[in-house]
Amino acid sequence: MTGIEIAFATFGLATQALLLGFFAARRWWPRIAARSGWVVYACAGLGAPLGVWLLLDGQSWRLFVGPLLTALWAGFGATVDLWRPRRWRGPPIAWSVFVPYVALYFWAQMFMWWPLWDIERVAWAGFLALFVPNTVLNIGGHSGDASDASGS
Repeated sequence: MTGIEIAFATFGLATQALLLGFFAARRWWPRIAARSGWVVYACAGLGAPLGVWLLLDGQSWRLFVGPLLTALWAGFGATVDLWRPRRWRGPPIAWSVFVPYVALYFWAQMFMWWPLWDIERVAWAGFLALFVPNTVLNIGGHSGDASDASGS
């Protein structure tokens, strides 16, 4: 792997590990999650400089889109959850926030995961191993009290 590919893979795996930690905290230690949700958005926002670096370096769009989408999701999420918090997850669901939030989150995850197949299969598998439980915890965390506005 090149240095650029290592940076991409490290960012992808680190954000997955951070999301897994946050969703686990939200499940088992909600007070910690409520105080630390901003960390997820802040770290995901680091996708902006990484994506710009990859873009300016002439890398394939397959590499710079994921970090940039991750940063967009982080900015949007920080806005609706932290800077101007509102009850958008429901009930009732505020679809004008929910749809772009979920779309940015989902596509950011996919554009961080798919390129790993060609870069490093072990990193691809590691991403999947982190993505599955963080998705289960994330969805499960919204099946109860949907008023939680501490992140993702």
